[in-house]
Amino acid sequence: MSKEKQDDWKRTQIRIPVGLYEDVVQYAEKHNLSLNTAMLELMDLGLKSKEEGKSGRSIYFNDLNCVEDVRQVPLVKQQENLTAKISQLFSENPQYQLINIETLNNGEKIRYWYSIPRSESFRD
Repeated sequence: MSKEKQDDWKRTQIRIPVGLYEDVVQYAEKHNLSLNTAMLELMDLGLKSKEEGKSGRSIYFNDLNCVEDVRQVPLVKQQENLTAKISQLFSENPQYQLINIETLNNGEKIRYWYSIPRSESFRD
């Protein structure tokens, strides 16, 4: 395979919203990539998913029970622990978008709604 020369590349400058930029930086750090390589990879993934007809997003929800078998942990603490886990999930997966969090059954259950790229969906 021949090595590409700088003349084989196009140089461009783009303006990008701060939130999206931060998401790309996190993606680059998570995958041990340079910012430039991360942008190229994400653009390539986006274009491929669009070509495959899997553009858009799918919506899911998960229910988490706050009632452990051992009642020694207060309900509020259990809710805090689950909320931290949800926060970690979205921090580690910036392509996921949180839609809503609600409590059910007098706070004993937390339900969160989120969307993911259709290209990652197992049902589409």
